[in-house]
Amino acid sequence: MVVLMQNYKREIVKIEISGGKFINGALIDSSSQIVVIYNGKKFVYIPTEHIKTFQIDDDNEDDIQQPTEAPSIGSQMTSDEMTLMQILTQAKGKNVEIFVTGDLSFHGTITAIMDDYFVFESPVYKTIFISSKHLKWLIPYTENHILYDLTKDPKDQTKNVQSNYAGNFSSQIDQFKNKLVVLNLGENITDIGKVKNVNSKMVEIVLADSKLAYSNITHIKTIQVV
Repeated sequence: MVVLMQNYKREIVKIEISGGKFINGALIDSSSQIVVIYNGKKFVYIPTEHIKTFQIDDDNEDDIQQPTEAPSIGSQMTSDEMTLMQILTQAKGKNVEIFVTGDLSFHGTITAIMDDYFVFESPVYKTIFISSKHLKWLIPYTENHILYDLTKDPKDQTKNVQSNYAGNFSSQIDQFKNKLVVLNLGENITDIGKVKNVNSKMVEIVLADSKLAYSNITHIKTIQVV
């Protein structure tokens, strides 16, 4: 698919992403891990593993035009260099929008990048630990954009954020033993509870009614400590 998409640079395409989401835009660049789309207003970075289908959008009903400037992230990279880790690294410390699960996007700042997850600071959701493989897209804001028109730019508040995180996602979750957490934004009633035990594959959660639930770490997209 990636080689095929490289043949359609600057074409207007329609991409279906896992979760039933669609993004239309001009295909700007692609690598084995990342596709960059310009949706007429912003550059959207999409991990290729979440692309289900793509097609040429001959109708272009949204009248999407080609960008007049280069992307703020990855524009100096070769296709081989444009990996998910490199994109996250260049996005670190910037205000970005990301989509992971459900119908909600997060707006905030990436503050740390570990082996298989990253830490995200949101003015709304506070600190979120996000599995990198579940990231569906990332959209950088312009350098001077202030989220929610707050008096102080949230990205300026991340300088003293804790940085002693575990190297991988399961080890980080293990640090949350005996703490109340929310998994996957609380999509299900079994996603909210106290972490009792963690191994390399499963998390044991004590629910509000004291019953136990078990979550496969592979399917945990986000975790927040309450």
